[in-house]
Amino acid sequence: MDKRSLILFISNAILLQLMLMINTSNVWIGINLFFLGPIFIIAPLYLRTDQFFISTLLTGFWVDAALPTPFGSMTLLLLCIGSALLMTRRRFRAEKNFHPSLLALLANLIAGFYLFFLSLSHDLNTFFSLFSTSFLELVLSQLALLFIAPWFFNFQRSLFVLFETKEEPESLPFL
Repeated sequence: MDKRSLILFISNAILLQLMLMINTSNVWIGINLFFLGPIFIIAPLYLRTDQFFISTLLTGFWVDAALPTPFGSMTLLLLCIGSALLMTRRRFRAEKNFHPSLLALLANLIAGFYLFFLSLSHDLNTFFSLFSTSFLELVLSQLALLFIAPWFFNFQRSLFVLFETKEEPESLPFL
């Protein structure tokens, strides 16, 4: 078993818990930020298929247990986005922060829309209030993720160095 899959699971759990701590400290504002984008990215870009699947399942179950969504929905989203990245990972430079940060912003946007559609109701008044609040949360989350994603990817790479594991992705892109 690759140690990197456990390192990625633990670092993803740390990011999720930090996100939840930020949201509980901002409860008086009424805005919940979500930084789920970086959780989707490094495992499919760095790991083999079987190790990606193990890490994604562990992380997905952890996210499903922490967030008030139907159980299994975030695991399914993690697997879908991760599989799409796994199939196209030779096109991205994973050892730098530019491509993973852009992918994290895109994955966070997809996760934001997914969470919005999971919380929809049939009442039109609640739809508009939920839409305005969710749009504001999404914009603030994307702006905060511009600073959080590069830090988080460097944190994961430094954990690879600290635990003396392979620091390069499984398949580097063609130059």
